[in-house]
Amino acid sequence: MSGNTQSEALQNVSKFHSSLKSLYEFDRIEVFGVITTLLAKTDEDNCFIGTYLRTRGNIETLLEITNAKHFQAVAMVSRALFELAVDVRLMDQIPNGIEKMLAAVEVEKLRCARKAVAFKTANPTADIDPIFQSFAQLQGPRIDTKHRTLWPSKKDPSKLSIVKHWTGLDLSARIKLLKAPFEQIYELNYPRLSWYVHPGLTGVVNVSSETFTLVCSLAFKLAADAYWEVLKAVIQRFKIEKANKKIHQQMKVAQLLPFSEDSEQEQALLRTIQ
Repeated sequence: MSGNTQSEALQNVSKFHSSLKSLYEFDRIEVFGVITTLLAKTDEDNCFIGTYLRTRGNIETLLEITNAKHFQAVAMVSRALFELAVDVRLMDQIPNGIEKMLAAVEVEKLRCARKAVAFKTANPTADIDPIFQSFAQLQGPRIDTKHRTLWPSKKDPSKLSIVKHWTGLDLSARIKLLKAPFEQIYELNYPRLSWYVHPGLTGVVNVSSETFTLVCSLAFKLAADAYWEVLKAVIQRFKIEKANKKIHQQMKVAQLLPFSEDSEQEQALLRTIQ
């Protein structure tokens, strides 16, 4: 990679990072205040809000990263953001989706508790917090009943099915339900992000050092795209556009503003929301 190309790659990292920051500022002004003052929230509301706040927390982490050498961290967080965006878009598409999302929290806690108890049984001298045993004994039967109801085992109804995700679907199947823009991201870009999440040397061996700058740029872009999808879902869910008719255009301007080539382009964008 030539010096000019490397310089362009670094500029792209800066622009996509700035786009992320601009979206965050839009969120702070137009969305966050609304969400944090909601009253009488339903379970569905809480699922949307919880996913939104997790997304926002990840964005705040990314905004602290300003050097492309941290490309692995950016890739990891961006991958998580993509999956959160998939989640928020599936909530109203999966039968009993909200009930499943909340039940999956307890199912996973029970699985971990029972795993800790089993380890203690096999290793009596191990120092294990007794809360695991207590939770498994007191809450296990109730959670198991809900587990069997929401995710019945197709092979043996007497046994518990394996729940890896609240939808009961793997990521590929989830993506097929959503289609664009998730399909293209999943097929073309998600695998490259996974290289920096899972162990191994794929993505770091036999590549030029400049490649990591490009990876960082891609990851910041995907993070911004995922953030966009979550914000759009939250705006729709809580009908924020009713109080602000231009909110979708404002979000678009926030995303595009860092890519303005000059003040004339910047002013043209800003005029669309005046």
